[in-house]
Amino acid sequence: MTNILVTTMGDSWRIAPELMGFTNPQILDMYAFHPDVERITHTRTAFDIHFVDEIWVVAARNDRTESELEKLLAWYRLLETQAQEGGGTLQEWHDLVKVFHRPGLKIFEVDSTGMLSSENECRIMREAISRVVLHAAASVSGRQLLLALSENNDTMNQDMQFAASVFGCHALLRIVRNRVYSQCLAEQDIDAFIRPLSADMKDAITPMVVGGYRKNPLIDLALASHPAIRAESFPIAASETKQRVVMALDSESLTLSAAIDHRFRNSEFFLSNYTQSLLKEDINNNFLALYSLSPAVIERLKQAHIGVNPDKESVEIAWLNRLPKAELHCHLDGILDAEDIIRVAATNHLLIDRYKMRMAFQMREWRRLIDKVGVMNASQHIPFKSLPEAVRDVPEPVSISSFISLFGNAPEILDALIFGKYRKDPAFVAIGAAYEMLGDIQGASLLQSESGIREACRILVEKAERHHVRYLEVRCAPIKYMRGGLNPIQIILMIEEELGKSLENFSIILTASRQGFKAEVMQLVNVAKRLMEDPDSLCRVRGFDLIGNDATCPSKDVRRYFFPIMEKCQHVTIHAAESMDVASIWEAVYHFNAERIGHGLTLRDNPALLAQFLDHNVAIEMCPSSNLQIKGFRDNFIPETASLPEYPLKDYLDRGLRVTVNCDNPGISRTHFTRELHRAARMTSGGLSIWDILRIVRNGFKASFADRFIRNRLLREAESEIMALIQEGFLL
Repeated sequence: MTNILVTTMGDSWRIAPELMGFTNPQILDMYAFHPDVERITHTRTAFDIHFVDEIWVVAARNDRTESELEKLLAWYRLLETQAQEGGGTLQEWHDLVKVFHRPGLKIFEVDSTGMLSSENECRIMREAISRVVLHAAASVSGRQLLLALSENNDTMNQDMQFAASVFGCHALLRIVRNRVYSQCLAEQDIDAFIRPLSADMKDAITPMVVGGYRKNPLIDLALASHPAIRAESFPIAASETKQRVVMALDSESLTLSAAIDHRFRNSEFFLSNYTQSLLKEDINNNFLALYSLSPAVIERLKQAHIGVNPDKESVEIAWLNRLPKAELHCHLDGILDAEDIIRVAATNHLLIDRYKMRMAFQMREWRRLIDKVGVMNASQHIPFKSLPEAVRDVPEPVSISSFISLFGNAPEILDALIFGKYRKDPAFVAIGAAYEMLGDIQGASLLQSESGIREACRILVEKAERHHVRYLEVRCAPIKYMRGGLNPIQIILMIEEELGKSLENFSIILTASRQGFKAEVMQLVNVAKRLMEDPDSLCRVRGFDLIGNDATCPSKDVRRYFFPIMEKCQHVTIHAAESMDVASIWEAVYHFNAERIGHGLTLRDNPALLAQFLDHNVAIEMCPSSNLQIKGFRDNFIPETASLPEYPLKDYLDRGLRVTVNCDNPGISRTHFTRELHRAARMTSGGLSIWDILRIVRNGFKASFADRFIRNRLLREAESEIMALIQEGFLL
């Protein structure tokens, strides 16, 4: 890959050194004594003009240009001799900066162009310039293509500007000549152009940047009968390796000009048909506005993959963080990390002080035990599940909050106590039921007071805003938060109030545990009915979920208790096939009419059921980190997982399923909303493309339980936000 400058040669060979003096001052500082040298330097910096590796010159073929080309080649040889003999600016720079070198020179003489005095000669020149610029654009391959206008040749300048508008360029350059010095400049010897122009020449010539051009998207459009315009289809010479080549073109070989003109005349046809072809290729459509992007940008979105190289993790996560997101599967009692746990426990300080004397002995015992066995072994001697009831006649959450207060200034120690060996990724894979035990300290046991619940909500809001979550569905189990004396309706209303202080777009999903079975489900349903039937309620409850191990209580055994919810036409999502076989997914869909399935890891074991998911747009809430940690899958960043099965997410996505990515229990899984998208890529062989990531983001909004009008608005806003990011250069 090289930086290339393409220029036409009009009346003078001097165009090449004049341009090189601007682009490569390290080699030839031609404007050192120019009165506006600071402005020239600023222009070069402002337009980010890089060192040119090759200069390509396009010239007509006639007696006059033959003489000028001989002078150009003589100057180029003199430039090389100057470097070899160790004289002048060039050698000094070669000694100081080894990376700079004399740019390569290529000359393209266009046969049958004469003095450009006929229509046919002009058409041939336009074809030649277009071909040369097309090849130069292909050769730079992502680096800089600079184009330049020549002196006193309007025809060639118009052709160069046309080529710039078609194939794009980083900058279009021009040399402005002061007519006062024109004769004096023409009389200068060749060797005057291998060093700075003398001070008495002042502003005889001044380089300027006309502007830059984006590549016209029509060039890259590829349809069945019209392949994209590529350099290999339009050769520029029989031998393109020589320094000086002749382009033999005639009126019958103007194929590139014809192809460009055809596309421009039929631009609407090309664009609409190209968009249709893209939509047909995508089984699961992306944001519709993306299909209006240029083919080159779309190709970059499809070819750039993340989650493959661990060295790029921080950059990729920072990129993913800026994307707007919809989070559909996040448990309130699983969001807290060690620092958050301490923060929530501290809100219960008044309760802790009230029972300080009653807790004193147990606090001393906990300290003694931790000092004796060490933090890493303490969990084996202190059953976290029993912490809430460690001291009799002390209401919840006093006991567990008191225990957490031992680590008030040391969240890293509490983290080590909770996670132990699981703090290292290779160990935190396929741990099964041990996963639930990691939530014993931060789970429902800590959310037994109004202050604790409100603080947890504030923490959730902070995390959502930090990761650009535009729509949030939070799952909560109010029946489990009642042991501190609160009632379930109070709990739901305070969650709504606290989230609503900062979040405009959120919903609440009520969860019932399969372990609680009949009593818990019935109580939850009654609470929901009361809220829904209250005419003054602005209830954000939008759905219901049945959680827990599928084997504990099959969906079919609970279905009848959910009838009152179904009669109210409320949304239903069911945890299924996280630990059980595909039969649990079938039960969730056919017994509950579930619109979404949590996890659904075994869906492809039943092709007919998978087809139903496609037909009815049943979404899948995938949670990569918790799925990896509980079940075990391959992770590109964890070599120890190489023998494990591949995560089904990409397969689901390619089949057209409405796949969403969610964080489940970010505090337990040691993750966050952005990291889950990255983990999904890590758990895919070859990673996920940016195009795939954007499809997943769109699916999140499409599958939400938000009101239809809100959902459509959120989709439009997310689409606009993503397009704005792409427009500002937001591409990996």
